[in-house]
Amino acid sequence: MRRFSRRIALSRRVLRPASLLLAAWGAAGLARAQTVSPPIAEYQERARSSFQLSNESIFPLNVVLEVRGFDVTEQGEVVDAPFDSTRVKVKLSAMSFRIPPRGSYTVFYEARADSLPAWFNILSAISGARTDAGLNVRILLPHVVYLNQKLPLRKEEVAVRGFVFDSARKRLRIQLQNTGPNLGRVLQVSANHGKTVSAPGAAFPLFPGMLRWTELDWPGDTLPDRVTVKFARFTLDTLLSPVLAVAPPDTTAGTPP
Repeated sequence: MRRFSRRIALSRRVLRPASLLLAAWGAAGLARAQTVSPPIAEYQERARSSFQLSNESIFPLNVVLEVRGFDVTEQGEVVDAPFDSTRVKVKLSAMSFRIPPRGSYTVFYEARADSLPAWFNILSAISGARTDAGLNVRILLPHVVYLNQKLPLRKEEVAVRGFVFDSARKRLRIQLQNTGPNLGRVLQVSANHGKTVSAPGAAFPLFPGMLRWTELDWPGDTLPDRVTVKFARFTLDTLLSPVLAVAPPDTTAGTPP
């Protein structure tokens, strides 16, 4: 294993999904040529692991690594948060390197925290890639790390706080709350009425003390009356009638054509 380099310094810049950055540059197709594997990793208490960056393009790439903090809003949006280097200790095997065309590079790292749970992002800032038109682009690929506490999230620490049905969009909005101090991961959310069941929603982390909304498509003509939330160790099954979403006021009324 490569020798680990110096400890990472604090970063306060905004963490943005790589897809959004690429779309802004008009280079979304180029993203498929550079990948990080795995994009998300979870460990109990501490990590001693690695991730791999692959370059499938015909250009050599320069990579600079940075550790960043992040939070997630109630709507599931990733936002910047200070990385607390006094509480979370991260060591990387390299801070910068070059990946040859059609090549790859493995980054080794160690991470531990004085208090758990903890989460952070190892961001790879990649430069040297070019579009078909010759435009130079900068790509940001995150490797997200969760350091979980030893004790798992408990069933009694999770509650359904909101259940809203938008009849115009045929969409359900479900609000969950983690009332405890432990981090957990929602594996699946679904709703049903009798034999009518929604397609399961995507998995997501449920942070300590956090409220989180998730959305589902509803295929039935009758309103659902049950919400099911699956975790690794338990399932929360709640009988609940949704509240109908209030349509926004028609601001075009009385407006000349």
